[in-house]
Amino acid sequence: MKKLLLVLALLAAMLLSAATALAATPSLVDKAHLLTESERVQVQAQLQAVEQKYGIRCAVVTMGSIGNAKPGIYANQLIDKVFNDGPNGNIVFLQVMDQRQWYISTDRKLKDVVVGIPGTEYISRAAVPYLKKGDEAGAYKTYAKRVDELMAYYQNHGKGWRPEKEFPWIAVVGAIIAGGAVASSYKRSLIAAMSNVRKEVSADAYLEQGSFALEHEHDTYLYTNVTYTPKAKQGHRGAGSVSTSSSDGGHGGGGGGY
Repeated sequence: MKKLLLVLALLAAMLLSAATALAATPSLVDKAHLLTESERVQVQAQLQAVEQKYGIRCAVVTMGSIGNAKPGIYANQLIDKVFNDGPNGNIVFLQVMDQRQWYISTDRKLKDVVVGIPGTEYISRAAVPYLKKGDEAGAYKTYAKRVDELMAYYQNHGKGWRPEKEFPWIAVVGAIIAGGAVASSYKRSLIAAMSNVRKEVSADAYLEQGSFALEHEHDTYLYTNVTYTPKAKQGHRGAGSVSTSSSDGGHGGGGGGY
């Protein structure tokens, strides 16, 4: 009996220890010390609001350095080992200062909510510009807001958000050109079939002989105006664009520089 009680006591201690360790890992881990105390409170409150609303983990981690590790792999490990207790999924926004890199990683559940690169960019294109301005608090709060929007869309539509397909202007223009070519060809065939029309080789054939005489000829050359317009250089895809991804069967997301 005493042994049984001892085993139960040890089991309870282990569970309590695990729960305490889990509770000791907040959803905002600012290892790079980028936020003031008031900013930490604001960001943490917004992250918790999203977590409680949808039953997920919505985390932010800042690191001064992760050595030679790739941000995508590091973020995936954060999902697997630290932020893995969200009943409906887990997502983390990682910022690495010395590499000037960001990365958004999701687990398998939220991979269906934040769908592919478009879903990741829906978050990052709004949040990352704040990083470029040095407003980390603004970036993290915008990240939480966009996660909220994607979760709401998933709940309302039963599927993850995807951008609307662009109107196929190239196909439409191509169809118009092709139709014009067919119409022009048909017109030429009709003209060629007319019995009272005869094609002439020279324009002089259409003049009545003796009806026109050129009496004076004079050419005046004024000037030439040449304008040079430099060809625009192709720029980058913009702040927040996904340039790298460590997505696999158990993780979604992507990242890039800022």
